Amino acid sequence: MDTTTAISIAEIIGPTVSIATAGAIISISALYTPLLSSSARSQESSKPNPASTLPAIRFIFSRGSHFFPQAAVFAAANLGFLAYHSPAGQVVKVLATEITRRNGLILAAALSMAIGPITGIMLPICNNPLREMAELERQGREKEIDEAELKKMVKRFEWLNYLRGVPILVGGMLGLAVIAG
Repeated sequence: MDTTTAISIAEIIGPTVSIATAGAIISISALYTPLLSSSARSQESSKPNPASTLPAIRFIFSRGSHFFPQAAVFAAANLGFLAYHSPAGQVVKVLATEITRRNGLILAAALSMAIGPITGIMLPICNNPLREMAELERQGREKEIDEAELKKMVKRFEWLNYLRGVPILVGGMLGLAVIAG
């Protein structure tokens, strides 16, 4: 495959994968975690039910860890490839701001990779406590789970997951704007 064809393919794939990945991550927060919050309440009270909430969270963790990091790397690699092959000094206008094409694509690639550091922050403050609660539930010790803490952690997961999706979305949109500009 010649370089021109590879560049044309990367111009489509880079921003598309970044935006689609962001859409999937943000959709989990917008659509799936509210369902967890509503299923986290038993029929007779507004307290969370660990037996229904924690298995669903385990499912999200295991599926997301197999897809989102690889998709972010793939999008960033495509955007990086485009930055490498961009002519030096070529300027594009993005939201009334002039930026070199190369720098815009590098920034888009970096934003697409932001899932890594944000996940590194998210794991100890949200995911690890949820996993510990899930382990208690798995061992049949769900009575030891603080239901208010579970509810708080599900809400925290929702907002931190939004935080993970937004930079990837911005990276994809910036990449698209630079390519179109």
